[in-house]
Amino acid sequence: MQVVNLDQPTALDDLKRGELAAVVSVAAKPVAVLSNFEGGDRFHLLPVPYVEALADRYLPATLTHQDYPKLIAGSATIETLAVGTVLGVFNWPERTDRYKRIARFVEAFFSRFDEFLTPSRHPKWGEVNLAAEVPGWKRFKAAQEWLDGHADEPTTTSSIGGKSRGGRRSASPEADRDRLWEEFLRWRSGQVQDSDQVVKE
Repeated sequence: MQVVNLDQPTALDDLKRGELAAVVSVAAKPVAVLSNFEGGDRFHLLPVPYVEALADRYLPATLTHQDYPKLIAGSATIETLAVGTVLGVFNWPERTDRYKRIARFVEAFFSRFDEFLTPSRHPKWGEVNLAAEVPGWKRFKAAQEWLDGHADEPTTTSSIGGKSRGGRRSASPEADRDRLWEEFLRWRSGQVQDSDQVVKE
């Protein structure tokens, strides 16, 4: 097996021509180029099962017909994995002009974050956690100061099942991960019950 690294449109074109056996996409769903991909009967999405060994790096996720109507039929779902994205900056000395510029960005971005949760924005904004911890990384001082000054305000949103909810700073990254996992299990249990109800009716 040979692995190649291509942009998504080129990879999908090569897949159609039979030059690739499969394409792996790591991106925020729904990916426009994949949403527009005419799979027909030749192509489909493969499930990637979640296992506990991946808990420190990944979260479980589900793809639906709403995400990719041309690749997922009706009420079918595809289990897959979710990966995090980090916004990182250089740790400039505090009194430098560059530090002050980033501090101004932090103030503007964090203070007006709710504007990214409107329907016109990408749905992935609804899953951002401004207070998330990343092992081995230290939060930029201005960002930490903003969070400390707004400790009683929501800094987390999750959109399991397409429903956004506010949250607050978690006690630890493990607690945040465990909370998301429990929410996923509750949501998944509800999905199974809904599916059973549809079949019985």
